[in-house]
Amino acid sequence: MAKRQEFEQKWEAIRRSEIKRLSQLRLKSATAYADMSPREFEDAVATLFRKLGFKVSQTPFVGDGGKDAIAWKENQKYVIECKRYGNRSATGRRDLQILLAAKHDVNADKAIFVSTGRLAAPAVAYAIANDIEYYDVTTFPDLVNRAYGGAKTYAIASTICLECGSECSVRIQKKGPSNSTCRQGHEVHTTIDLEQLKYPNLDVETPWCKDHHIPMRRVDGYKGPFWGCPEYPNCRNTGGSAPPAPQVSEEARKAKRDELLQVYAGMAQNARDYWHQKIQVEMERAGISKMFRSPEEIQAIVAARYLEGR
Repeated sequence: MAKRQEFEQKWEAIRRSEIKRLSQLRLKSATAYADMSPREFEDAVATLFRKLGFKVSQTPFVGDGGKDAIAWKENQKYVIECKRYGNRSATGRRDLQILLAAKHDVNADKAIFVSTGRLAAPAVAYAIANDIEYYDVTTFPDLVNRAYGGAKTYAIASTICLECGSECSVRIQKKGPSNSTCRQGHEVHTTIDLEQLKYPNLDVETPWCKDHHIPMRRVDGYKGPFWGCPEYPNCRNTGGSAPPAPQVSEEARKAKRDELLQVYAGMAQNARDYWHQKIQVEMERAGISKMFRSPEEIQAIVAARYLEGR
């Protein structure tokens, strides 16, 4: 019985580690992007450009004005638009014209168009004429390879046999548990599925909601930090105490503030006005005076709340 408990603990530790490893490996496979939802594709492309050294701020998923992200690299400002199309779908000039207008709207230096489909000949000519950097079904794999290098399959998960403890591999399914057999002929399984590989930045210790099957988030409660379901208040499942927030050095704090100020610079004026007004109301209700905060601090707070509210 003790041996079985030891195997179960090891099995769970491997499961958590494999979710983290495979979710990161998934982003290295260009073919995986075509199976993502439009929102997942936007998030994955943003992560891809961060890997390439860009500082990236994503725009709201709805009503983004023809730009899915604003990025900075080497003192240049970029607008990025993502389209998760089928490889038989062709992009015409219209999407690129909207992107070019967005570039002028935010005074960016360059525009980047990323699609899993293909660009029609008129769209290619338009992109070249207007200096739009573009990636389609033929060139997108090269972009992924530049960011991540070559990739192994992300559909094979490691696990152990709960009967004999031997290590083995299981090909995971799109949804639900997957089964195989170990070298001794025992049945082995893993509960990892492709649906769980949507969280590449997930810490392996983060608990999952048993009802919604999504990772919980850290909540600062009056008794201390704890894990709670993101679907609260509709779901009140918790995952126990969470570790305290790590201490941030003054250098890291300053770097974060500078990054937020860059985000603020790329925000549309109506978004700035909305969050300035909202934060001012909250500060007045809490009895906090803006006199004790510099304009840069207020701008950083606005940018942070804007990112949280996307």
